[in-house]
Amino acid sequence: MIIGAVEAVVAVAFASLVFAGRIVGHLADGIGLYLVGTAAALAILAWRAGSRGVVGGVQEVTAAVLAIVAGTTALAAFGGPERAFLTVVGMTLVVSVLCGVAFFALGTLRAGNLVRFVPYPVVGGFLAGAGWLLLKGGVYVASGVQPAMSTLSDLIGADELLRWGPALAFGLAMLLAARALRRPMAIPAALGIGLVAFVAGALATGPSLEEVRDGGWLLGPLGEGPLWEPWVLRALTDADWLAVLKQALPILAAVFVAAIAILFNISGTELVLGRDLDTDRELRDAGLLNVVS
Repeated sequence: MIIGAVEAVVAVAFASLVFAGRIVGHLADGIGLYLVGTAAALAILAWRAGSRGVVGGVQEVTAAVLAIVAGTTALAAFGGPERAFLTVVGMTLVVSVLCGVAFFALGTLRAGNLVRFVPYPVVGGFLAGAGWLLLKGGVYVASGVQPAMSTLSDLIGADELLRWGPALAFGLAMLLAARALRRPMAIPAALGIGLVAFVAGALATGPSLEEVRDGGWLLGPLGEGPLWEPWVLRALTDADWLAVLKQALPILAAVFVAAIAILFNISGTELVLGRDLDTDRELRDAGLLNVVS
């Protein structure tokens, strides 16, 4: 239950990162897609790998790269924001299926041990690059300003700094808590404390819920319709697939990053569990859940 709650927060955060810019009006639909997809992935992984002590979730690195591809795909899509949203959904579907095929192929070909031959400088550079993308994405979600040299003056403005500054401080606090406590409950506890602190601060300063939302402190507006609809089915017929095709190279890059990331994650899981896993089996299971979810 705790893992599910944390993954729900992660899914909402990454949906906010991917469904931004031109398609931000469909953020609620994107959140619904990510929540359902995450729930399906966790359920399948619990069925396939729960007895082995393996727990999965949304890959942070892949989400960061996917956000970049989604932004360019939405801009390239012909038509209005809804068609751009459907095009991004179609692109996400392509990435998910290709990742599933790639993972399953790696597992079937028994290529899971390839990660053991990756040099440490490459590993360090990969992790540093992923962290930078996530940091930029977090600042953008919090402030609405894309971090860049050209927007530096906007980022250090009083209003924007008031938004992304606390977000950065909270992220650092979570990092320090996880390293200092080294307990599974560190992250869930930090999230809970952060939520309570935010609500307490809002109540103490006196603004209404509408004022807090209008001030950009909450996601939304999310609308009043259903949180989930069969957008994937609609994307099959209504997406701008030519725009998706134009993103072929970035899509392949996202699949490559996802493959490297999952190999690193499996190795990290082995360190946490203190025993070796069947990497090829984990890859095949990951391939299955990517295609299904």
